[in-house]
Amino acid sequence: MIELIRSWLVGITCAAAIVALCESLAPAGTVRKIGRLTGGLVLLLAIVQPVMKLNMDDFAGILTSYRVDAEVAAMDMGVENARLMKGIIEEETAAYILDKAEALGIDCRVDVTAAMGEEEGDYPIPHEVTVVGDLTQDQRRELTRRIEADLAIPAERQAYEREEVE
Repeated sequence: MIELIRSWLVGITCAAAIVALCESLAPAGTVRKIGRLTGGLVLLLAIVQPVMKLNMDDFAGILTSYRVDAEVAAMDMGVENARLMKGIIEEETAAYILDKAEALGIDCRVDVTAAMGEEEGDYPIPHEVTVVGDLTQDQRRELTRRIEADLAIPAERQAYEREEVE
């Protein structure tokens, strides 16, 4: 492709140089006017020549190839965006729960797992929560209630683990 453009530009440059040389050598008057018209047509031919040589089947194949490559890139970008969005939602949800736990006086670590929505194009939603720390029954019950109320994650998808000290 680059070679085609380079040869096209060289052709236009050569044609322009020849036209300029002929115009400078042409005598004044009608001959010079006819020479300018002819030179303009030669330059127009040099500019349009690659388009006249273009094989439409090859051109259609190139366009199809570019379209397929663009669609693959768009799909890859969509998958990467979904992965990044899932990570962001997991981190932000964990930070929210941790903030609520700290407000209740709970010292813990929170892990959140997000799942993609059911519909095409849905955003990831928080699906499961694991809270690691030493919680009393009352703290656990209150945090479970807050997670259910604020994030709609039912108690069945909330896990509480004791932090093991080595």
